[in-house]
Amino acid sequence: MVHSSSRQPRGFPNVYESWYGFREKPFNLTPDPKYLYLSRRHAEAFAHLEFGRRERGGFILVTGEVGTGKTTLARYFLSKLGPETHTAFVLYPALTAEELLRTVLDDLHVKPEGASKKSLVDALHRFLLESRAANRNVVLLIDEAQDLSAEVLEQIRLISNLETDTEKLIQIVLMGQSELRDLLARHELRQLAQRVTARYHLAPLSLAETGEYIRHRVVVAGGEGKVGFTAEALASVHRFSGGVPRLVNLVCDRALLAGYVRGSRTITAGMVREAAAEVAGDRPAPAFRWHHGLIATGLTLALAILAFAVAPRLAQAPEAPPPGSAPMAAPTPTPAPTPLPPPPRSDRLDEILRTTPRGACFAAAAARVEAVWGGGALSRTTLRTHFEQLRSFGLPAVLEMFHPARRDTCFVALLRLDERAAVVAAGGAPEIEVPLSQIDALWTTDAVLWWPELAEMRTDRGRREAWARQALSSLGHAEPEMAAAVSRFQESAGLVPDGLLGPRTRMALFALSPGARTRLSASGGRP
Repeated sequence: MVHSSSRQPRGFPNVYESWYGFREKPFNLTPDPKYLYLSRRHAEAFAHLEFGRRERGGFILVTGEVGTGKTTLARYFLSKLGPETHTAFVLYPALTAEELLRTVLDDLHVKPEGASKKSLVDALHRFLLESRAANRNVVLLIDEAQDLSAEVLEQIRLISNLETDTEKLIQIVLMGQSELRDLLARHELRQLAQRVTARYHLAPLSLAETGEYIRHRVVVAGGEGKVGFTAEALASVHRFSGGVPRLVNLVCDRALLAGYVRGSRTITAGMVREAAAEVAGDRPAPAFRWHHGLIATGLTLALAILAFAVAPRLAQAPEAPPPGSAPMAAPTPTPAPTPLPPPPRSDRLDEILRTTPRGACFAAAAARVEAVWGGGALSRTTLRTHFEQLRSFGLPAVLEMFHPARRDTCFVALLRLDERAAVVAAGGAPEIEVPLSQIDALWTTDAVLWWPELAEMRTDRGRREAWARQALSSLGHAEPEMAAAVSRFQESAGLVPDGLLGPRTRMALFALSPGARTRLSASGGRP
């Protein structure tokens, strides 16, 4: 299962939460199950998921346009499954059939005895039979399933064939964009399509549901009675977003920022229109000036607070010694260097995110990252993360991005990263430097990371544990009990502390161990 690491504040700007009284930002793009608003459509989709799971028959299919809340619904569904259910969650399925099997086994914490595809299938079959004997269910949920290749879809169909005389041993849920329905309608995939026992298409929110959705997220974030949207503002949000939750989040986040800058806890239609213009890019020049006006206002506020705090100390400072007196012992302090300003907003990145076809952009971005390593055996893993964690790992990555002007997502290679900017690349285009705030606004927070790892490390448990013990010891986690040491390390690295040496934990161990040189740095040197 792809676990979320602990969420940290990230990007520009995060200053309005305390002013409004929020515990956290109410309109983050992270698919947090506690923020799920069960509209009539989402409730019906959840009912289909539950029906399909209880029936234990064929596949469950949930589709919807980009940003309609499919991933949030998926996490909500998984969170409602009890401890008697094992789950595997494939977040991004651009994998080969063998890689898919390995991912599923990793999420189920199953160790295959060999490296061949047959060994992987046999290990999964044994685990399913053991789970059925223990009266435990197994659910495999694949998100973004519209990107599955025919080879992988056939492998999934074969997995679904693992059954007893009376029931399936695994329940498979496919979630994806509208193109998934077209994909399954193809003649060569009719055998799989005929096994779908429950299907639902998730439509956007109505005007009334959009208002309830906004109020729900404000309440969950702790802002009930502290901030409000006028009826006209809610109508403007729905008109811009079309009821798509992701776009609702984008425009509401910026509208709250506009309210903060103006000192207003009532969000008006005018604030929403300005926010929508910035998000959509319909008026680039005014939006650019407004965006930088917010930066200037924030800097002014920060400088004013700093001056207020420092002034009393300056007033109490001793006067300079008279001429001829002995010099003071303390050396003259070196003035702090002036931070470099972020680079200007990149129109080139905006163009890339609007126009790059999804089909080949992941492979192109992955090739850019793999080229940094200069060849050799590499492993990869997916992670829902944030800039601070990526910076600590120091590994180049592929980021999943979206744009309000397109229906699907695309990918860029993250090659260098500092406190103010990042260098990214897409396809065969040259590298470009962009401010973190621009990436932050359009990043789904999903990333794929690569690191050097021999194939034997994935298949030889003894070798893997010996390497891990050495790495853990070098990081100060030398507990006799391996699981305890791994759990402590995982917690310190912002991973789920399950005590298992899965791919995310091995990646973090490699990245954080002494001697592993940082690759995701301002200098961006090759390994």
